[in-house]
Amino acid sequence: MKKNTDSLLPRLAINRPVTVLMVLCALLVVGYIALTRIPVELMPAGFSPPFLGVWTPYPNSNPREVEEQIAKPIEEQVRTLSGVRSVSTSSSANGCWTFVRFSEGTDMDEAYAGLRDRMERVKSELPDDIERLFLRKWSNDDEPIFWVMLAEREPVENKHLLIEQVIQKPLERLDGIAKVDIFGADEKSIQIHIYQDRVKAHKINLFEVIQALRKDNFALSSGYISEGGRKIYVRSLGKFRSLDDIRNLPVKGTAIRLKDVADVAYEVPEKRWRNLVDGSPAVAIAIYKESTANTVALSKQLETLFEERFANDPRLKSFRIEKLFNQGEWIMESIDNLKRTGVWGGIFAFGVLFFFLRRLRMTLIVNLAIPLSVLVTIIVLYFSGWTLNLITMMGIMISIGMVVDNSIVVLENIYREIAAGKPRKEAALKGASEVGLAITMATLTTIVVFLPLILMSDDGGFRFFMLRIGLPVVVALLASLLIAMIFIPLAATWFSNTRVREEEGIVLRSNTLYQRLLALAIRHRVDTFVVLLLIIISMNYAASNAKYANESNGNINDIRLFFDIPDNFTIEDTEKVFAVVEDTIRARSTEYDLRTINSRFSANWGQMRVFLHKPPQKDWYEVLWESLQRSLGRRPEGKMTRDEVLADLKERLPKFPGVDIRTSWRSSAGNDAASVSVVLYGDDTGKLIELSKEVERRLRAIEDIISIETDREKGGNEIHLQIDREAARKYGISPQVISGTVQYALRGISLPKYHSENKEIDVHIQLREEDRKNLLQLKNMTFFSASGREIPLASLATFSIERGVGEIQRRNGKTFLSVDAFANSDDTKNLYEQVSRAMQGFAMPYGYSWSLGEGFTRMQEDNEAVFFAVILSMTFVYLIMGILFESFVLPLSVIVSMPFAFVGSFWMMYLTGTPIDIMSWIGLVILIGIVVNNAIVLIDLINRLRNRGMSRMDAILEAGRHRFRPILMTAFTTIGGLIPMAVGNSTLIGIPYSPMGRTIIGGLLTSTILSLIAVPLAYTIFDDMRIYFQKVRDMYVRGGREEKRPRAALREG
Repeated sequence: MKKNTDSLLPRLAINRPVTVLMVLCALLVVGYIALTRIPVELMPAGFSPPFLGVWTPYPNSNPREVEEQIAKPIEEQVRTLSGVRSVSTSSSANGCWTFVRFSEGTDMDEAYAGLRDRMERVKSELPDDIERLFLRKWSNDDEPIFWVMLAEREPVENKHLLIEQVIQKPLERLDGIAKVDIFGADEKSIQIHIYQDRVKAHKINLFEVIQALRKDNFALSSGYISEGGRKIYVRSLGKFRSLDDIRNLPVKGTAIRLKDVADVAYEVPEKRWRNLVDGSPAVAIAIYKESTANTVALSKQLETLFEERFANDPRLKSFRIEKLFNQGEWIMESIDNLKRTGVWGGIFAFGVLFFFLRRLRMTLIVNLAIPLSVLVTIIVLYFSGWTLNLITMMGIMISIGMVVDNSIVVLENIYREIAAGKPRKEAALKGASEVGLAITMATLTTIVVFLPLILMSDDGGFRFFMLRIGLPVVVALLASLLIAMIFIPLAATWFSNTRVREEEGIVLRSNTLYQRLLALAIRHRVDTFVVLLLIIISMNYAASNAKYANESNGNINDIRLFFDIPDNFTIEDTEKVFAVVEDTIRARSTEYDLRTINSRFSANWGQMRVFLHKPPQKDWYEVLWESLQRSLGRRPEGKMTRDEVLADLKERLPKFPGVDIRTSWRSSAGNDAASVSVVLYGDDTGKLIELSKEVERRLRAIEDIISIETDREKGGNEIHLQIDREAARKYGISPQVISGTVQYALRGISLPKYHSENKEIDVHIQLREEDRKNLLQLKNMTFFSASGREIPLASLATFSIERGVGEIQRRNGKTFLSVDAFANSDDTKNLYEQVSRAMQGFAMPYGYSWSLGEGFTRMQEDNEAVFFAVILSMTFVYLIMGILFESFVLPLSVIVSMPFAFVGSFWMMYLTGTPIDIMSWIGLVILIGIVVNNAIVLIDLINRLRNRGMSRMDAILEAGRHRFRPILMTAFTTIGGLIPMAVGNSTLIGIPYSPMGRTIIGGLLTSTILSLIAVPLAYTIFDDMRIYFQKVRDMYVRGGREEKRPRAALREG
């Protein structure tokens, strides 16, 4: 009886066509429901990075003070937490950030509770005037979905109260809004300005005034009483009820009141920063959504509110509303980008298929694999509780060009059976069944590479996002496999023509030429092997000379200017500098397509963000045409690009004595990191500063480096006060009173909040500005001994002026200082090599060391992770091939196609000048699973033909002839689907994916062409090896049997 070798799925489709059509209709209905209801957001929810942060505000201090009094005590407490991987602190003049990184797998809710407990413990060790520590737990919902600037047309009184009542509170009542933050609105507070001369006249120590105020305005627990079996807790209320209560507070006995030595006012505090939009004072509003809210719908609602309600509100007529960021718009642009990518991918696939098939009906049917596979993917995402976001859409984009591959192979084999004279049903059943196992294994090889991608890093965030990329690809490919095995055979029985059109034109001529080259290559295997080996070796040149980057630059359309201002500048002087720079930019507003300018600055530092209008999304052919024009030395028509604006702006920026202006643009990570960094580690900050000068000298010798910045340069001059303890003891004044008085007078201190009827109001006390302008006033600050003798501070301390550091950073208990170098090159690998050569021979004292910074460490980790992923992917592919071919040796002939993929990828990146970044590496790993597919179907057909009795040479030539067209079709449909990604400037929320597309296209192109020769050649070599080892094995087996035979005869004799 003849064994039935027909596959179940094609047989089911052909025998039960109505069932298949009903399933298709159900799929369309469910798909429509899923497509209209699936939530749309920017990033996938559900990931909690293993990081926690603590912000300890301590304004108007200095970094060394913050390090000693805040950073070190917090470090000691945090280290006692379980699962802590590293602790980093950053101490500045405004406070201390503490960043805690936990081991992967740590329960972040428990870690947060533990950190909160440690912060309660450490409060007693921190300065008394620290009221609150702010803990932060990062998640995707921590980022605002809407940023708005309110620029003043004219001065506005009580801005904070107005915006709070008109905008903030109505917005917070909306469904889906988590919170609304207001920045720069100058909320009024109670300011207590102490007069130095009045304190001196009344012979009062300033320290006594502050302490008196700190003891009042508290609500203290006084225990409880029992009444009727109930516990009633008692609180002693000593809170101020009015400003007059504060003014009448006794500060020395009962005769002298606070109003006698200070002014008490409810007013806007002294401004140390200014925030301007287009030269006018501005207020920023950040709006955050709840985790379950639909970002797109909520953003549209906010857009309508600001454009129709707030813009026409007469109470806000003094403001010009400038929208800076709308996350919903970015998401919709990403979706639109996906649609256009899918449409163009489908058009390319259709064109390729029609070119080869020359049958409109079958081309349309095969092309339907794209929308059907995408629809199945969205259904799975919807019912899995996932969302349509940047990451999942990226996975869908990757799969668009690959989902027709299986249908092409099945259809081509069906037509081969029809050409052999079989009826349509039999041809469809046999054609699909023959290649069913091969395309299943080919699909699995593409799917299986996503496991190494998920495992390639120990970073939980990377694994989380790679899973969100991988699942849509896996689902789409599995759906395409089912479509190829069910719908294509059924369609072939209905729409295929029994008259088969033979290959013609360029396809026929190419196939004939290929047959000759293949026969020639196999007859001259050594020569062919040498040529192929030289092609592989050429990859080394491209890989060595290509650019390498550790992160991609985003396409967020703004430029940033950073200003380092001399110490002797006032905030008014800095504002004049900003005004001149802004006028320079605005003079080119038409050429730059300027949108708005946002400036934020203090007296000695600031930054300016130049927002350009968002360029229109361009299709791939427009970008390709512009690239060709630029390569010919012609500038395309239209507005200047961001890079052109940046280059032009560098030439036009005005020069100011002592003012350093740096230009930059925002990276995809959202920061403005240096090109390369050298990090110095040690215990003494002063020694690190001294060593950093030599590092700067070495780095400045590197040609590509245009500017260098260290943490010490970010600081201003500091007055160092050394208390004379002998003098203090002599006059009976404790050092704590001296240091506390200086701190309170110059830095000020926040007192317990004032409680009005409906809100809490900040209270701040400080020596008035006129009494703290210069060093002489500080030296004349008066203290009184127990005998009432007047003692100036100059008699109790010595003074020195030193250059301070802007920031003191520590990691795992060790201080470090970063020397950041900014370069005009995006080849990060080459920059690090130059820095390493420049740092050779740099001698460090005992206990001090240097490294190339976190960027270099990330690059090394990425390279190691990619190498691991590549090896693991190749191993998985080999194992699957072993299952298909039931052989240890023959799968190696499929693996041969992989090196040629690497050749094409590196040459593509080198020739196009595209930096190789993490997106390129991900594309390379994905490529491993794609390029073997053609080799699989070729080797599978060779084996089947040999099993039918053909010689090896005839089987190779015949398989090559039959598989030439489908191999080209599958390769070029995949390439066509990726062209919009690789050629266009389209992005998903500002992150370009062209490096990934170019990597896959380059590798697939060379691998397809060269593997048509290399894979059959390798097959013959490995087949000879298999035959040789089989003969050796048989010889040993025969020899063993022959030896056993005489011994058995002797025993019988």
